[in-house]
Amino acid sequence: MNDSPPSILRLILWPTLVTLLVNVARLVAEWQGWATAVSGGAGFWLGITWLVFVFGGWFGWQLGRAGSTPTLRPAWVWALLAFLAIAGTAVWRFSQIDRTDSSPAAMPPLRTAVLIIVSVAIPMAVLQFVVWRRLAVTLLVYGFVARATVVAFTWLAKHNGWDTHYTKFGPGGIQVDMEGTLSSAVIAQFGFWVPFTIVAGTLVGAIVGGRRR
Repeated sequence: MNDSPPSILRLILWPTLVTLLVNVARLVAEWQGWATAVSGGAGFWLGITWLVFVFGGWFGWQLGRAGSTPTLRPAWVWALLAFLAIAGTAVWRFSQIDRTDSSPAAMPPLRTAVLIIVSVAIPMAVLQFVVWRRLAVTLLVYGFVARATVVAFTWLAKHNGWDTHYTKFGPGGIQVDMEGTLSSAVIAQFGFWVPFTIVAGTLVGAIVGGRRR
């Protein structure tokens, strides 16, 4: 067994390229009307959220093969508790949001809800660096690149007036000006989705590769 784990950049290279292609395909599909443009994406199959579970498992497997193992065991339990904490907070806060209000006036309470969720997501993500540092760092770099692409596409869609889910927020699909759109996208992508990537990816990665020695 190789005692030296692969470099992070080499490990995330092709997953990042796949993620970029999926992002591009999703943007084009919505732009052309082939995919739903409902706020949040409505769980549409062509999205990068699902890739977190695939590549989280891949990263865990590769790191496990190279001799990297979790510090806290069982690692998947810690990741699962973190995942449930984030999911529970999100369900709680969004259950209090008016799902029919799409006016700009609905943006402040939505942002408050998102900030509360972020305040839970970030510490849960930090915990994963204690659970399995190498995997968490890998997921952080991968997640940052993936979500930076989403922010860039958000600007592109807003600038061109395209009807996509990137520029809509909350259950009601709130739309605001460019400044509000970009600030909201940055908070959501880097404050929530990057931590989500770390936690969910660690959960699957720990199950797939965390028991290797």
